[in-house]
Amino acid sequence: MKYFPVLLTLTIGSIGFLFLTPTPSGSAVSNESLIIVTGPTHREMSGKFLDDSLIEDLTLGGKLAKVLIPSIKNRTWLIDPSLVEEIIDMSDGYTVLPKVKGAGQEIATQFLVDLKYAIGDDPVYSLPYGSPKIATRKKFSDVEFSQLQSVSSVRLARALDRAVTAGAPPNWSETPQELSATNIAEFRSLRKELALISEASSDPIISETAIRLNSLLNPALDQKSSQYLAVSFTGSVNRIADNLRVLPGRYTLTSRAEKLPITVVNDFDSPAEVILTLRASNSRILSIADRSLYLEPNSRTQVLVPVTAIASGKVELHAQLETLRGHKYQEISTLAVTIAVISPIVGWVMAIAGLLLMGAAGTRIFRRLRKARNGSGEK
Repeated sequence: MKYFPVLLTLTIGSIGFLFLTPTPSGSAVSNESLIIVTGPTHREMSGKFLDDSLIEDLTLGGKLAKVLIPSIKNRTWLIDPSLVEEIIDMSDGYTVLPKVKGAGQEIATQFLVDLKYAIGDDPVYSLPYGSPKIATRKKFSDVEFSQLQSVSSVRLARALDRAVTAGAPPNWSETPQELSATNIAEFRSLRKELALISEASSDPIISETAIRLNSLLNPALDQKSSQYLAVSFTGSVNRIADNLRVLPGRYTLTSRAEKLPITVVNDFDSPAEVILTLRASNSRILSIADRSLYLEPNSRTQVLVPVTAIASGKVELHAQLETLRGHKYQEISTLAVTIAVISPIVGWVMAIAGLLLMGAAGTRIFRRLRKARNGSGEK
């Protein structure tokens, strides 16, 4: 199966995962010496929080706060980096949808301090980012899942400012749990779209969205959060795709061979490579060769495309971008073209008619002059 190239742009690391009974917020479980810290995502792609339920879990007596109380020595930790990053976001100040200031900043700040202290020198392993169901996630691509594990461990190491071991803890296996078929379908569709976008650009927003998308495969997501996240991710992916586009326009050709100035936009912060294709809606314009383009970051590039018209009238040019692998990118952009070209045959006919008119006028003038001369001679 084709792997997801956007994850290659991120850094390298580790593996692991556990699924618990679905809960509306974060959760932590202790199985003797194994401490598992995970939960469904609380953020949409914009960074805003769906709710403020993490406060209860981080407060003394909450599901996450319980792991801060040492029970035994030499513990092993299995942690979702997505959850830790969310708590870091809370500690910096955050917004709860629609525009409410979050109330858990101080609680989150203290929890992070206590978590690092509780971990101490214990070994730490990383869950895949967003805690997707491993059995399902690996079906899409083993190579891609391996990259996800690596990225997850690096992000967790950065969040905790300590080393994180690659690979799952010994003798650990995922707990089977049901996953929404709707979530799987949404993930499949959006993953495919992101893979297509990544063929044109390696912008970090693409890889970031790809890794955050894994949270849709977390079985702990409730139905309401799943639906909201699916809509949020869909909107984000559509906006990302729209960073590369051809601007529509209207043109008038006054000669048989001209160059149309077509504008291609790249709103990514990284370069993009695409192929511009143009197809005419009728035969008034001859076929146009495809153009390979290298687009600078945050640019509007005007491409002069040679076209040859063979008849006057109206025609639509359907402009579309393709990836270098030949996959169609985005929707077709329509360019309305009016051809005001006089063909050679019509030109010759008009020239001959003009000469005949001039000849007829000259003959009439000559006859009048001769008649006037003859009349004066008779007198």
